[in-house]
Amino acid sequence: MISEISGDCLVEVSGEGCAACLAVLPNCAAVAKKFGLKLVKISVEEEPQAIDKFSLSRIPSIIVVKGGEVVAACSGYQPPEILELWVQAKLGL
Repeated sequence: MISEISGDCLVEVSGEGCAACLAVLPNCAAVAKKFGLKLVKISVEEEPQAIDKFSLSRIPSIIVVKGGEVVAACSGYQPPEILELWVQAKLGL
């Protein structure tokens, strides 16, 4: 949920019945766990305002939040090794 976004977290924005969304969620969970980030899952059906709030054009979208501020976003399926490197670079780890 949007209201859960705070501190350092990885946000996964997805839609119902989206195969890529279902496939990327475990990757997001693994990366969030590895880096000690909170994982926030947002459904565009339940929170359509997420599309405008984060200026999203596609789902799934993955957002890196550091100190409560969005630092990066990408969309589409991301394999775990690529997602891990991307998050690491965006957080400066």
